[in-house]
Amino acid sequence: MTAVLLSTFAVTTLIAAILLMLPAMSRTTLPLGVLVPRGRVADPVVVAAIRRFRVVVVVSYVVALVAAVLVIPVGPAAPALVATLVLLVGSIGGYLLSRRSIQAAKRAGGWLDDVPVRISGSVTPDSGARSRPAFGWFAAALVLLLAAGAVGVALYDSLPASIAVHWDASGQPDRFAAKTVASVFGPLLIAFGVLALMVGIAFVVRAVPWRRGGGEAPEVAERIAALQAELTQSLLGWMAFVVSAAFAVLSVIGWLHDGSNQPSAGIGIVTVALLVVIFVVIGLYAIRLVSGTRAARAAVPVGGGATAPGAGRDAVDPRDDDRHWKGGLIYVNSADPALFVPKRFGVGVTINLGHPGGIAIGVVTLLLLVAALTLPALLR
Repeated sequence: MTAVLLSTFAVTTLIAAILLMLPAMSRTTLPLGVLVPRGRVADPVVVAAIRRFRVVVVVSYVVALVAAVLVIPVGPAAPALVATLVLLVGSIGGYLLSRRSIQAAKRAGGWLDDVPVRISGSVTPDSGARSRPAFGWFAAALVLLLAAGAVGVALYDSLPASIAVHWDASGQPDRFAAKTVASVFGPLLIAFGVLALMVGIAFVVRAVPWRRGGGEAPEVAERIAALQAELTQSLLGWMAFVVSAAFAVLSVIGWLHDGSNQPSAGIGIVTVALLVVIFVVIGLYAIRLVSGTRAARAAVPVGGGATAPGAGRDAVDPRDDDRHWKGGLIYVNSADPALFVPKRFGVGVTINLGHPGGIAIGVVTLLLLVAALTLPALLR
């Protein structure tokens, strides 16, 4: 149980640290995802809102750790799951409430009334920004899933007539199904689907228009866009490998279970380990992206070129209008041809859900999640 608490503390602390750093990672003219002119970035309302968000994150972090201790009797996976949920829900709620004061002051003071409007950045990626998918990670993930499938085929005849298809947070099997090809290999089929989705997204990332961030010198924006594309490909490869490894290991553990009601410690261990690894991967991605972005903005040679003159002047890109950003997190703009756009809060990119490709990615992802949640019930 000590190992469970330590891993829970590590995961929760890492998430909280990333959340606390998000305002500093974001562009100064986008505090808590609200577009403001450069002359207002140090406004007392903005400073107070960011401070309030960070206080809520710290409070949510403490509450999450307490909740994790309280749910220890439920099972080894429960503390990490509950702590993560409490921290994220509390922090998102604090973010949405804190940004309202900036929005209210912006409307009341007409902060953008005298700011010129211009299209900045680009939606046409040149060949230098076309990042290569992480084929090595995808291939490794495929090998793991195929190896797990081979193990399943070898064990199939020896499996009990009724197999466990779902476990609770303590690793206790709570759903069983008759042994069939679908019940035995269903989770692996979902894993293949997730892998195929990530590979597809990787090719989309390479092919579709990728909007450069506004408010940057053209050559700086170009370097940042290229960095974002490259690291996004790496992240997709890492996540594909991690998720495939988890599916493969969980499937084998399930097949080795004797079909009784006895708990499986391996289920809880793998679940907690998956959470830890995912957030470590995300943390490494964020660190690399922040350091690379700062280097580009400081005109450090990341690909050559110098900062263009005139960068940094106030101007509003109509595609960055607040009305296109739901909560400062979700971008929906059917008039924008770009599928991937720079995030408003934090660093990296997000999907334009007003783009047909963004809608397709969202729908496919949702269908995979629904399949993963409902498959055990369908197999009963």
